[in-house]
Amino acid sequence: MAKKLTKQDILDMFEKQSILISESRKIAEEENRKLRIELGKLGGMWGRFVEEMVRPKIVELFKEKGIPIETTAQSVEGFKDGQKYYEIDLLLINTNIAVVAEIKSSLSTDDVKEHLDRLEKIQKITPKIFNLSGFKIYGAVAGMIVEGDADKYAYRKGLFVLRQKGNIVEIVNDTKFTPKEWKVEY
Repeated sequence: MAKKLTKQDILDMFEKQSILISESRKIAEEENRKLRIELGKLGGMWGRFVEEMVRPKIVELFKEKGIPIETTAQSVEGFKDGQKYYEIDLLLINTNIAVVAEIKSSLSTDDVKEHLDRLEKIQKITPKIFNLSGFKIYGAVAGMIVEGDADKYAYRKGLFVLRQKGNIVEIVNDTKFTPKEWKVEY
């Protein structure tokens, strides 16, 4: 014959169930944290892969546009009040022109807006390693995948637009394009 459950037995079962649910949540949260870390690493590796696809070709592409590049630098940072103020994916420099390139695996309009904001910041605060005083600064965005009209938006805002086409990367701006020039204020 089955034992009759008391009120205390039921309360004890709820307590045990509550403990099991709490422990399960903690395990799930830890697994989610580990997954986010791994996805972050994968995203960083993917971003580096995309940058490495663009970097070798970009010097040649800008030379074809009449902008010979003498120096390239990746992950260039600018600081303000001791804090990182911006980071440049790829900085291309010759004696009087700097091209600031943002490289994304998937380029969105928001990415373009962030890059335009970065270009405004660069006008006011010099990158840590390079003094761009007196330089003409142009902006460029690159994406293996371009979401929506991000490329058209970037073009209208005066940015060079690079896209993947098959196994190559190309600047897609037409001959009517005039790049916007940012003025250095330091």
